[in-house]
Amino acid sequence: MTKPRDERPKDGSSQPELGDLSERLKDLSGRIAAERSEQAERAKPPASLQDASGYARGYRLVAEFVAGTLVGGLIGYGIDWLFGTLPFGLIIFLLLGFGAGILNLARAAKRVPPAQERLGSNPPPKAAFDDEEED
Repeated sequence: MTKPRDERPKDGSSQPELGDLSERLKDLSGRIAAERSEQAERAKPPASLQDASGYARGYRLVAEFVAGTLVGGLIGYGIDWLFGTLPFGLIIFLLLGFGAGILNLARAAKRVPPAQERLGSNPPPKAAFDDEEED
């Protein structure tokens, strides 16, 4: 009768697949940590608002809102004065200025990133690679 062979590797590692798995796990942990730190960096308020006191931030946000509304109203009044359609241009551009003021307010409070940042900085996620082929 023959002796059964010892199936375990003699070099001390339990299985070769687990070594590869642990390397992949370390790589994944590193990528997750890098992504978390990047997201934390993006969540910080801009440098112009970090050093300001609460009152200064509030006044800046109010100024952003009032400026947008005021500019919209002035443009509407100017168009009405040129074409003689007094209430319509004023109302339309006052509402557009109000919307622009809200958008500027949200951007200044770092709630909505600029359009360039929203569209270009986040590429779509890549598909996960599978080691084994599925049939």
